[in-house]
Amino acid sequence: MNTVQTTIDLTYLELMADGDDFMKKTMLDMLIEEMPPELEKLRQAFLAQDGEQLHQVAHKMKSTLAFVGNDAMTEANAALERIGKEGSDISRAAAPLTTLESHAPGVLAALRGRSAELDG
Repeated sequence: MNTVQTTIDLTYLELMADGDDFMKKTMLDMLIEEMPPELEKLRQAFLAQDGEQLHQVAHKMKSTLAFVGNDAMTEANAALERIGKEGSDISRAAAPLTTLESHAPGVLAALRGRSAELDG
């Protein structure tokens, strides 16, 4: 059975928030809000076979994913960034894009759970 890793490691977020729960919640909510549209931009760049856009969006996602701490998503995004930068054979982006999209629901649920914990 193929299980999708939905673990998150918020060590970097904790470090950046420096113990400030309001800052943690703000950052978590920002990640939750920004991830779905960025994934859609990656999907659209792939469908358009637009290597430059794929590279740009994946590069931007790199900092977002550093806060999330999901290795599979980070590695898939790095592959998308490389493929986009190379600009040739964008079809190779299908597998890493699928990896990102398959991990996103579980990761977003975990982020929402952590955000809710900070509510009260």
